[in-house]
Order: sequence, then structure tokens, then C-alpha cells
Amino acid sequence: MALPEVYEVTHALDLVRRQGDVPPAEFRFLAYVVEHAIRGKQAEVNQKTVAADIFGRDLLTFDPHADSVVRTTAAKLRDTLLQYYAGPGRRDPVVIELPKGAYIPRFSRRLEISAAATSRLWSARVALESRTVSGFATAITHLDAVLEEAPDLSLALALKAESLASQAIHGSRPRPCLEQARVCAGRALDTPAPAWQAWLARAIVWQALELNWTEAGQCYANAVEFSGGEASTHVWYTAFLVGRGRVREAIAILQRTVDHFGYCNPTFLGDLAMLQMLARDFAAAQATIQAALAAAPHYYQHHLNQAILLEAQGDPAAALRVLDQTPLRLHERPVTWGLRGLFAGLSGNPRVARRRIAWFRGIQRTGRYIPPSQIAACWLGAGDPDAAVRHLEASVEDRDPLAVWFHAYPFFRHLHAHSAFQNLIDRIGVIRQ
Repeated sequence: MALPEVYEVTHALDLVRRQGDVPPAEFRFLAYVVEHAIRGKQAEVNQKTVAADIFGRDLLTFDPHADSVVRTTAAKLRDTLLQYYAGPGRRDPVVIELPKGAYIPRFSRRLEISAAATSRLWSARVALESRTVSGFATAITHLDAVLEEAPDLSLALALKAESLASQAIHGSRPRPCLEQARVCAGRALDTPAPAWQAWLARAIVWQALELNWTEAGQCYANAVEFSGGEASTHVWYTAFLVGRGRVREAIAILQRTVDHFGYCNPTFLGDLAMLQMLARDFAAAQATIQAALAAAPHYYQHHLNQAILLEAQGDPAAALRVLDQTPLRLHERPVTWGLRGLFAGLSGNPRVARRRIAWFRGIQRTGRYIPPSQIAACWLGAGDPDAAVRHLEASVEDRDPLAVWFHAYPFFRHLHAHSAFQNLIDRIGVIRQ
């Protein structure tokens, strides 16, 4: 599909101005970067020039590390555009996007689907970013509606594949989810002009379902290339880098993105803090978590990261207190279900871990899936590392995508001397730090 002409882009900008509820500072920012893009002067756009030209800062004294006005406005603008094209702008013929980690806008013609389907497509992208059980379910509901109208729409198929794979992390049976994701990813790529997200989706399947690191790496490389670098900040790609022993590279990517763009983006900050913990850079992780909690105090991942960090620093009791205060209902965060038993056990109360195991068994009798990795964490808290490793082995057999991080999670350091655990890590094929 040909790129929009200049007059189409300026019309799209005017529609945002007239139809959207865009705060004045955000619209000035948007108009500025759009004008530079259509004039071919993207190279002139950086934090300092934006700060001076839009916000009246002194170009000679402006310090982007001390003054976050540009990053903050860019992050808010990106979310505003997502909401606009899911609502008032769902019929606009040309879309303006501000990709993650960039100040250069991207222009595209509206997909040839109805306004209702377009709105659902954008709503699915918003729901995906919540990273919750209900968020992924909502995204799939929206995408299924889009695919009823346009069964071969590459972007919708790719986003559904990603949603299914993400459900495999958040309490759904991984293998069936990933097998469905494989079908969607294959269809997303089997189109004349596949979306870059289709390459990302195929990479996810190679990584999580097939444990084929070579093929996953090639598909990720395609996604990064075709997205203009946007895919490099995606959580699945940074997980791939961790599995390849390249956690420092992943940290550098996200640190540049956060410094350049995203101090108000909760997922970037949460992902960066987790990567810093995986690299055992606890001081940096603490600084990131503090900034994250100040910017987005109600985002659950920051509280989870704080709890994991406290345990890694030798204070499981404090970790347990933080975990119990996480501002998200328990059923929405299966990735924390086993940590309570683990932290309680490490605090000297293994009975809590055993009670949680009994609770899990009761839930399993109803037919509901409990991730074996969460049961493994409880067995570790209960003082039975052999049982913990057996459940981690079951987790790998189930193809839990989190398996690629087992060797790096701070709380599984308690298993590093266990030979069966080391053998399991070797079978997964990850490269240790």
C-alpha cells in the first residue's frame, strides 16, 4: 500500500485537531513532529530542539535527564492517539502514529475495513498493553470481531497470535494457546504485505513452542528491520535476548528508550527493572522501580518487581508484605500465585507454602489450569527443591513461555546447585550469563 501524500497527512492532522480531545501541549508536539517529517527534516527532531521550540526551554541549558517534559508529553501523546483512533478518528482515512521509543511519526492509510472494525483493532492494541488476564481476553474478543469481517487481515491475525501467546504466560494452558498462535502467525505471514507484527508473532512461536532459537532469531531480526526498530523494545524480543545470554544488550535497548522517550510508560519501566534484576544489577533496578512507582503507582508490575528485588536482597518478609499490597486482584496476576508461598517459606513459615499447594490442588480438581512454575515456587518455599524442579520440568513440557527466564530469575537462585535444575536449563537451550 502506497504511503499517504503530504496533503493527506496534513488533512489527517487537521482531523485530529478538530475531532480529538487532545491537550494543547500534546497537539503542538504532534504538529511539530509531523511538519518536520513531511519536510524531510526528521534528523532535526530531538529532545533539545523539541524542548526549545515547543516548550520554551533554553537550548543551551536544557538537561533532558532533569527535565522530562518532552518524554512525558510524547508518552501521553502516543496514548492519546491510540484512544483517538479507537474512537472519534475511527473513520479517518489516514492514521498518524507515534511509535514506541521514537519522536518521528508514522503515517499510513486506513485499512480497508469498516469503522467499527477499525475501532476494535485499536481497542485490542490498548487492551494488550494492560498485560492482565482480562486485557488479553478483551483483545482477543475485539480481534475475533475484526477477523469476522476481514479474515486475512495480517495485523489482526498477528495481534491475535501475540494475545494468545501472552495468555500462555498468564494462567492459560500454554501449549494449546501457542498452537493456536502458530496458526494465526502463519496466516498473518501468508499475505501479500504482512505486517511487521506477523514476523514478531512467528518469532514468539519459534521461541516459546518450538524452542528453536535460530529460527526465532531470524524472525525477530525481520520484525526489527520491518518495524524500523520498534520491535526491539517488545517484551518478547527482550525475553529472547535474555535466553541468548544477552541481557545487557536488552537493558541497553530499554535504557535508551526510557531515557529518550518513556519515563511515563509503565511497561517500559517495568520491563527495564526486571531485566536489571535478571542481570543482578540490584542498585539500578531499585532506582528504576522507584521512578516507576512515582510515575505509575497503580501498575501492578512495579510492585511485583519491588517484591522480587527485596527477596533477592535477602529480605523475603518485606517481599511478602509488598506482594500482599499489589494493587491488582489475585486472579488477574497468575504470575504471582506461587511467590507468596515462596516468600513466606523463605521467611521461616513453610506452612503457608504447603497451604497454597493444597489450594492449588483444589483448584486443579475443578479443571482449572495452574501453571506448574507457580507450584514449583511454593515447593521451594516449603523446603522441597526436588518437587520444585519436577514442577519446573512439567512447566517446560507444557511450554510455559517463562521457562526461558528460569535460569535468570533471582528467586530460582536457590536451585542453582541442583543438578536436575541445571540439566533442565540445558534442555531448554538458553545461554547462561
